[in-house]
Amino acid sequence: MFRIVHTADLHLDPDYAYLPYNKLEERRFDFLNAFDQIIDFCIEEKPDAFLISGDFYDKILPRNDPRVHVIERFKELNLKSKNTKVLIISGNHDTSKSREDAKTPVDTLKALDNVRVFDNKIEFKKFTLKRDGKSLGIYGKSFYAFRANINPVKNLPKSTEDFGIVMIHGSVKELNPVYIDYAQYAPFSIHDCIDKGFNYFALGHFHKFQYKENKNSIFCYPGSTERYTFTEEKYDKGFVWFDLDSDLSSDDLNFQKLEVRKMHTKEIVFNPKIDDINRFVIQNLDDPDPELLLRVILRGEVLFDVYRKYKINEIQRKLGKSYFALRIENELNIKDTSSEYDFSSLKILTPIQEFERFVKDKIELFKKERNEEYVKLYNDVLKYGVKELKSIESMRNDN
Repeated sequence: MFRIVHTADLHLDPDYAYLPYNKLEERRFDFLNAFDQIIDFCIEEKPDAFLISGDFYDKILPRNDPRVHVIERFKELNLKSKNTKVLIISGNHDTSKSREDAKTPVDTLKALDNVRVFDNKIEFKKFTLKRDGKSLGIYGKSFYAFRANINPVKNLPKSTEDFGIVMIHGSVKELNPVYIDYAQYAPFSIHDCIDKGFNYFALGHFHKFQYKENKNSIFCYPGSTERYTFTEEKYDKGFVWFDLDSDLSSDDLNFQKLEVRKMHTKEIVFNPKIDDINRFVIQNLDDPDPELLLRVILRGEVLFDVYRKYKINEIQRKLGKSYFALRIENELNIKDTSSEYDFSSLKILTPIQEFERFVKDKIELFKKERNEEYVKLYNDVLKYGVKELKSIESMRNDN
């Protein structure tokens, strides 16, 4: 029997521009705390393999403090559970997108005795475990940033061992409702993997725990280990473990929940009768929780004279101790019945709306210059750019 622990998308050492430095450090510790909980589980349960399917770090150059912490914990795991092998692939976050920075931060972990990094980004490499006369082949390859839209399993070999596992950081069509080939990272289909003889596909990239069973194979995303964005505020976070000793089924999968940061979104709707934005926001935030990371979205219409007195820093200062952190997103429409001025230009646009506005302005400029080549080019940019941004937005909402 082989005991397997599978995790992905730990995103260690993230950056959040809206957090002040002291809160950013605490938030970064949340991600390390999730990692520590998994290490503690492995020390207790002593699995044969601990699989990390990409995006172990949030960026290509994480700071030294989290790197040292990771090394110390892996060394502790090796000391207390000598037979546990850690197998890692890099993902789209911790793989370099430039040829100058060819190495990934997980490459440095290869110096540890109990860690194996599948650093090859083109061919699958194999690591074999043996127990009680049975063999387990674990195959993996890292995310290839220079060919991010190419099917990663085109060259997947057949499993030649008694049991087989594949580690991939990518997008499975059947587990992602929005599927546009050119807009996906490492896109592939379950049908591409039929008759390869693998029991389990240890996937990474999507942040929601989900799986799909197909014939004798299970395709599983364990999800991220900490809530990465507010789109994940309702998702439980954890990792997957199972025992592999015969044909594997979804009933054998165990989702182990982790203790993570609470996140919540509250919408406050305005109307032109409201005469003080700051007071109205504070009155609507009457449920303090010092451990909660809160996002507040301001929607509706306010008068221009009222909007001029809006001071976000004052709200942050007054509510600073009521929540772990407060993020305010302003989507208010400004209205002034006494003026003919068009305030629409002051409206906060979404990234997609801003992209459309920018490209359309360029198209109008090239039309005036009678540059038909650039008009055609930018119309294509608008068409495919909006399509890809909407795909990414939907994918994040479904992660």
